[in-house]
Amino acid sequence: VKKSQRILITWITDEPNIYTKISRYITAEDFTDDLYRKVAERLFKDLGEGTYNPAAIISMFSDQEEQREAAALFNTSLPELNTKQEKEKALHDVLYAVKKNSYEYVTSQLGADMNALNKAIAGKKALEELAKTHISLD
Repeated sequence: VKKSQRILITWITDEPNIYTKISRYITAEDFTDDLYRKVAERLFKDLGEGTYNPAAIISMFSDQEEQREAAALFNTSLPELNTKQEKEKALHDVLYAVKKNSYEYVTSQLGADMNALNKAIAGKKALEELAKTHISLD
């Protein structure tokens, strides 16, 4: 999961023009790791403004371990791709993997939220029922 996200961030930083081609398919929210999401948010914002600066992104983090991990995102080795077709397929596959993971993550979180939603609905029904009920003390 993190590997696909790491590769995509590295790829975008190595070839920033790719971002304009994929920006309608990917958002920072598609990155499920908190650090990766923060890096993606800043990276996408900077690329949108034309002011991409990896050092500024790394320095956003005060913790040395987080800085090291953020720096590694800019230096992940990408697979050797010889043809345009290989590159396009690899980019598609990585993008798809990140998006699929994002979908699965969101739906897994929704599962927990659905329980809360069901409880809220059941609670509202119980209140409505109680409002219509007469309780006799006799």
